[in-house]
Amino acid sequence: INRLMEMPRGSGLLVGVGGSGKQSLTRLSSYISRASCKQIVITKQYNKNSFLEDIKTMYLSAGPQQKPTTFLFTESEIKDEVFLENLNSVLLTGEIPGLFAKDEIMAITADMRNAFIKEREGMEESLDNLKQYFTDKVRDNLHIMICMSPMNPKFPIRARKFPGLVSCP
Repeated sequence: INRLMEMPRGSGLLVGVGGSGKQSLTRLSSYISRASCKQIVITKQYNKNSFLEDIKTMYLSAGPQQKPTTFLFTESEIKDEVFLENLNSVLLTGEIPGLFAKDEIMAITADMRNAFIKEREGMEESLDNLKQYFTDKVRDNLHIMICMSPMNPKFPIRARKFPGLVSCP
């Protein structure tokens, strides 16, 4: 798990029965890698918008701030299948359509402009290139660790329905 977190774009699907240490090992590996470990807290009011706000916060940490960030996500936190759809999209492309408004993207890319110029010499300083740079930094620094149990009857269905969860980590 620690090797995954040390790699750029390293994410993982941890499969094991409850109590086998998936979450504990993820937290330990996150600590060893000096990454901040984030986990959502499900409440009655927690919904898709709350989930997207949490993802936004992690994107801002992993992208412009370039801080290694671990997102620990367990199957008990799947309040809506849309959560998995969004994670699938993050793992496959690094983006969730409509996550940031246009003005937010403009502000984020402006903040990352100097780093872009240093790291990607000779590249045109267009909005598309800056957005791609932001996405690349997020993908490099955001490590998604999904913990699931093979005993859950929904496990094989979710694996087929969201291929990025299995093939991208």
